[in-house]
Formats: sequence, structure tokens, C-alpha cells
Amino acid sequence: MKRAIIVAIGNELVEGLIVDTNSKYLSSKLKNIGYYVIRTETVPDRLDIIVDRISCAINEADLVVTTGGLGPTEDDLTREAIAYCTNRKLLKNEKLAEKIMEKALKYYKRTPQSVLKQAMVIEGALVIDNPVGTAPGQYIEYEDKKIILLPGPPVELIPIFENIVESIKTEEALYTRRIKTIGIPEAVLMEDYKEIIYSNKDITVATMASYERGVEIRLTGSVELKSEIDGLIQKLVSILGHYVYATDDDEMKDVIFKLLFEKQKTVAFAESCTGGMISSTLVDVPGISSVYKGTIVAYSNESKIKLLGVKEETINKYGAVSEECVREMAMNARNIFKVDYAVAVSGIAGPSGGTREKPVGTVCIAFASENDLASETYNLRGDRQMIRARTTLLALDMLRRGILRCQG
Repeated sequence: MKRAIIVAIGNELVEGLIVDTNSKYLSSKLKNIGYYVIRTETVPDRLDIIVDRISCAINEADLVVTTGGLGPTEDDLTREAIAYCTNRKLLKNEKLAEKIMEKALKYYKRTPQSVLKQAMVIEGALVIDNPVGTAPGQYIEYEDKKIILLPGPPVELIPIFENIVESIKTEEALYTRRIKTIGIPEAVLMEDYKEIIYSNKDITVATMASYERGVEIRLTGSVELKSEIDGLIQKLVSILGHYVYATDDDEMKDVIFKLLFEKQKTVAFAESCTGGMISSTLVDVPGISSVYKGTIVAYSNESKIKLLGVKEETINKYGAVSEECVREMAMNARNIFKVDYAVAVSGIAGPSGGTREKPVGTVCIAFASENDLASETYNLRGDRQMIRARTTLLALDMLRRGILRCQG
């Protein structure tokens, strides 16, 4: 397998102001097309340091990918550094300059001359169009090495990389499939189903557990093992049943949308401890307005009573964090929005507010439909953000399971 190095450039990365999600994305993609990432590193916007690290990367790897430093300002120095490292000139591309100025006028309502710096192309480089921003990517073949220059913003980097990926794919490209589960601990999953999961020694197995996504199993092998990997995925999906909520690139929100859209059903939410996080997650999906009708964020007891019609005696007797309360929240949200399904959550996200009976991490979730009312109490671990993120996943999973029950 060929070797790759990713160099992320920018003071904001070195200073910890922005998390480098690009290297994670690129590493996973490069592995699938036959590159082993031997190193990722972040460097500041200093020409001498960038030149030093790029030179080392070119000597050590078959492919060098840089991110960032392609903007219009004086501290955007990636083009200059790589031109120096490869002993090539920087040339202004007049057609590219015109296109960049047109984009600038469209995006900024003016044409700042500084953006023309982005029309400077390294001699012999292939320009890769940026469908989102003004900074194009560049692809260079230098001696027996490949160098790719990508902009820093992920929304720009991803489509540019996808446009070039076929050009750099190797004969050692890998095939990867994933299944995503919820409701079964990682240790139990890997112990009870290890004979299936590890049944082919030529297929690499990796697992990843997170509060936001549950437990993911990743199966990777050579392209020649495609049918074997597909067969294993199919077998695991069948055996694990409702524990599997998605495969490959699909996420919980995508699954929910598809289930609702296929049957033309609608949903609404009543949120307390999540503060709108559930609905915010769902509205990331394009076209969601056809199935999602609204959310009431009722954080206080008073708002639960006034906005959602929860009985005051219910809260006085059982508390706002109770299955009795979230059941009323879900039923009433369904009636208020006139939807097929509704989900409600209430919990103690912390760090304060817990009691011996209901410690921090206590979360109640309810699902309501015309003929189904279900609720469950969870005891979650972690900090405030982790508890809210986990609650969001569990609430959407309760919706998923509820929809499947109702649809038979």
C-alpha cells in the first residue's frame, strides 16, 4: 500500500481554535483507495515551516495532501510553499481569474482584488474547481509523487477531493462496508457475534463506539473480497435485527426521513433537556419539511403546562423528569401539530440538578402515535453535552422503532 501524509495548514489549527476534522475525513477516504496515512500534522501560517514540512512529506510519502492556506490573504502561503518545494513557478491563470471574480461578485456583492491571488496556479498543476467557494484546489504530479492542495473549509474540501479521488486511486484500493447499531453494548456485540464478525481472516474488522452514533462495525478488505464483505454485512443485519439502524454512510436522521417519506407520515417533537437538538439534527436532511412539522421546546415546568398541556398534578406527583410527564408531552404534541408521530424528552443533563432518586443523566423519552404510546427511562453517563447528544440519538431511535411497529 502506498504512503500518504496530510499537512493541515493554519494558525487557527495550531492554536486550537478550530478542530481539524479534515484529516480524519481524508485518512478514511485515502485508506479505501490504497493509501496508508503514515502521518498527519498541523503547521502554522509561516512559509519557512510550511516549506520544511512539505519537503519532508514529499521525501517520505507517495502522496501529500495539504489543507488550508489557499485563501486570498497574505498569510495564505500554501501555493508559494509547494511551488518552492517543487522548484516550479506560480503563474496567473487568466480564465480562472475571471471565474473567481465572477464568483466573488456573486458571493460578496463586490470584486475585491485580493481574491485574484487564488488564480495563481503552480506550473503544471491541474486546477480542481471549487463548487462552493472561490479557492480552487490543485493537483500536481512531481517526479514519482502526487501532491494535492485543498482549501481548509470542509464544505469546500470534500467536493474538491471527491472530484480528484478517481485520479489518485491505486491498484491496492480497498472495499469497506459499515453497519451502525444502537441498544447493544460494544463488548456484548463483539463477544456474542465474534464468530461471524471475524469469520474471514482476510477482512479487517474495526469498531467504534460513540454517544452520538452508537456502535459501528467496519469491515475492510481488498476489492476482490467485495462479495464476501457484502455477504457478511447482510448476515449481520439479518441476525442483529432492530439493533442495526443504518449501513454505510446513512445516519439515524437519514433513516428517519426515509421511513417517514416512504409512507408519507409526519412527526413533531416536544423537547426539554435537549433544547431543540433533536429537531436541529433532523432538519439537516434536505427535504425534511415534507415530513417534519415542528417542535415545542418546553424547558421549564411552567412551559410544559402552558405550551404542551401537561397536567400540573402530573408534574407535582411524578416530576418533570418522569415517563408520566413525557407521555403527556408526546401525546399533546401530536395533537397540537396534528401529526402521525410525536416524540418527547425530559431529563437532567447536569452538572447540577440531580437527586438520589433521579441523578444527573436520568432521561425519559416517549413515543406517541394513534394506537401506540411507549416510554422509557435511561440512566446516561458523561458531561452535559454528551448526555444531550446521547438523548438525541435515543429519541430518534425510539421514533425509528415506533415507526417500524406502526408500519408493521
